[in-house]
Amino acid sequence: MRRAIPVKLITAFLILTCFLSGCSFLSGLAKPAPKPETGPAGKPVESKPNPPFMERFFSAPAELYDLEATAGVVFEGINKEDWSQAQAGLINLQSLWQQVKTAVGDKKGVKEGDEGIQKLTAAVNNKKITDSYENLNKFMGSVSDIGKSYKLSPIADIIAVDNGIRNVSFFVEDKDWVKAAAKVKELQGTWEKVKPSMEQVGILGEVTKTHSTVNQMKDAVNAENKGAFQEQLASINESMGRIRDFFRGK
Repeated sequence: MRRAIPVKLITAFLILTCFLSGCSFLSGLAKPAPKPETGPAGKPVESKPNPPFMERFFSAPAELYDLEATAGVVFEGINKEDWSQAQAGLINLQSLWQQVKTAVGDKKGVKEGDEGIQKLTAAVNNKKITDSYENLNKFMGSVSDIGKSYKLSPIADIIAVDNGIRNVSFFVEDKDWVKAAAKVKELQGTWEKVKPSMEQVGILGEVTKTHSTVNQMKDAVNAENKGAFQEQLASINESMGRIRDFFRGK
């Protein structure tokens, strides 16, 4: 008859095994491994946790929509080299940004937005056209990232389309038709992707109109017809403005 192994002996053996192996299995269960300081190409991305599940379905703060409206004023001043308009719009943009930060808290995109508006301010103050345009769109891209936290509001998609429109308009104004053609193609792709998020009763007519206008903008750019493009730009300014105002605060 075999003798049973004493429980104390088994316990001692397990403790010794754990000690020799570093207890990696048990420690792995206790807490996740710390985030590495560097990876193969530098520091890992500083990520923000997802907002609570229910918070993702709240309406986006109205100030996010107001930021987009004001960005249009700033861009027009930059594109036409009307620096007094650009400066006045920028002051409003800065004020709205402070309100947005109070409303949204520490969401992904806020830190990038702070950096973006500082660079935009410097570029506008120095009257640098290309830097001002590029930094405005980068700043609004950060605002779009904030908007993605609000799943029921299409503000992120609206900004994506509006940034695309600004891209095309900037290069048409400079008559750089090669870049304008590339940007209008990007705009068309963006619009096709996000259009369903805006197709709601009460604004469907403007969405349909915008769809047609995007195609006509592409035709005008490909024909290198600045006059025809400006007509379509005026049309899409109105349509996207109506779409923005429709969803503001919903």
